[in-house]
Amino acid sequence: MKKTAMSAFALLFAAAGAVAATDVFVPDEPVVIEIEVDAQDFARCQETLAQVAQMPAVTDSGREILFDNTGDMPSVACVVKDT
Repeated sequence: MKKTAMSAFALLFAAAGAVAATDVFVPDEPVVIEIEVDAQDFARCQETLAQVAQMPAVTDSGREILFDNTGDMPSVACVVKDT
């Protein structure tokens, strides 16, 4: 029984290590949120995004993020929708 438990623990440890190693070597692709707008609204959309970019980043509770750890946040882009 002890041998089976030790073998299971060793396999679990090896699997966890493999998953952790994969996360380190596989870079996350940046997330881009696209806002589809009509051609006449494109400039206004870009202007609004520029204004929002000037605002400080905040947490879900509304507190300002003091350290620059916003690199993993998605970016937003305006795109003209196909008609």
